[in-house]
Amino acid sequence: RAWAHAYPAVSIPNNGATVKEAPRELRIQFTEAVELAFSQIIVKAAGGEIASQGKLRQLASDTLAIDLKSLSSGAYTVEWQVLSIDTHVTDGVLHFTVAPPVK
Repeated sequence: RAWAHAYPAVSIPNNGATVKEAPRELRIQFTEAVELAFSQIIVKAAGGEIASQGKLRQLASDTLAIDLKSLSSGAYTVEWQVLSIDTHVTDGVLHFTVAPPVK
């Protein structure tokens, strides 16, 4: 593989996306398999309050998901850190926005 470490390949919501409906969960598919026990995803609202809840779940060897609280409109930050099966730790930040309701 060209990647030496695990980095997000796809996220739902996508990095930088503005979504009309608040998602119930956040998913990240990485470029290689990750170790659930040594990985974390925390979603935070603009004010810093934690918007994720429950335990991190592994949907596939390379895909993690976390449930989200009921999100209001605004900007959210996704802080992730994973240990890939090649034993390298990577981390980073993704962003998405929940659009205000249309009136």
